[in-house]
Amino acid sequence: MSRAITRKEPKKNPGFSWGRFPLGDTGVVAYRLFRRDHRGALHTRCIDLRPGDSRCTIAASLRRARRALRDQVDEIDLAAMGVEA
Repeated sequence: MSRAITRKEPKKNPGFSWGRFPLGDTGVVAYRLFRRDHRGALHTRCIDLRPGDSRCTIAASLRRARRALRDQVDEIDLAAMGVEA
């Protein structure tokens, strides 16, 4: 089995974390991205990737999702501080 489709549990750290979860025999791999805000609330982003996707496409999709999650949590944190984004 290729390392890219093996299960990887997310680490239990206070900032950003991610996990990789193969969805049975379908070949689809779900990536779950996690980030905590200033209160410790967990925010997630899920990406389902197909078996035929290239590594370049997978990396680009994950980068976009991570940036979107970062921006979402940063907006929440800035709003809590009373600063406009």
